[in-house]
Amino acid sequence: MQLPLPVTLPDDETFDSFIPGGNDEVMSLLSCVASHSPNWRGEPALALLDAASIPLINLVGSSGRGKSHLLYATCHQLAAREIPHAYVNFTDVVNLSPKLLESLEQLPVICLDNLEAIAGHAAWEEAVFDLINRVSETRIGLLIVAAQSGPNASNVRLPDLRSRISAGLTYQLVSLNDEQRGEVLSSRAQQRGLSLSAQALHYLLNHSQRDLPSLMALLDRLDQRSLQEQKKISVALVKRELAEDADPSAS
Repeated sequence: MQLPLPVTLPDDETFDSFIPGGNDEVMSLLSCVASHSPNWRGEPALALLDAASIPLINLVGSSGRGKSHLLYATCHQLAAREIPHAYVNFTDVVNLSPKLLESLEQLPVICLDNLEAIAGHAAWEEAVFDLINRVSETRIGLLIVAAQSGPNASNVRLPDLRSRISAGLTYQLVSLNDEQRGEVLSSRAQQRGLSLSAQALHYLLNHSQRDLPSLMALLDRLDQRSLQEQKKISVALVKRELAEDADPSAS
């Protein structure tokens, strides 16, 4: 089994497209995991993970810091090597049965995204706790968990679950600066075959919301507008799109 649900991961969110900024250590760690699983134990670069009481990596940070991107990238690299793995986005499955997590401990790598989505859902919290215990006992695979806050500041109510998560390695992801955000936008535009001038990029970064999710959504809209108008993404085109965002009735 590779994925417990029919999940389609973004093709362009790989390690190659990840701009690490101050997150190069955790990116290298996850790339190493994806390169050496299932035989990662004993790998020098993963000594800290091997020594942890529970083989678990926590990715912590607010929206837009690259947590999901790193999970997608890990899954893409594992898929390229045909290594069984799972990706579960709790935002999408919280209304389904927690039995979804049964038997995942048999997989080399299990990625759990948006842990905060199950906070307060007792059955789900218990199911994640049980999964961590099974992973620890079987010693087959490892867990990578992404959440907006660390276990000690989490809204998760089950104390045993917070304790288990705390036993893993925790990496606090840092946000990118404007130059690095520009690199991300330029890279994504290039991947899509878009022509994004330096002037348009500079204007975009200085006149729109600067968090990456908002910037990526804006790039999507600019892509569509560029196709509709058969024009390159210029400062003028960016201005028109931002003006319509501010006043939808203007469209």
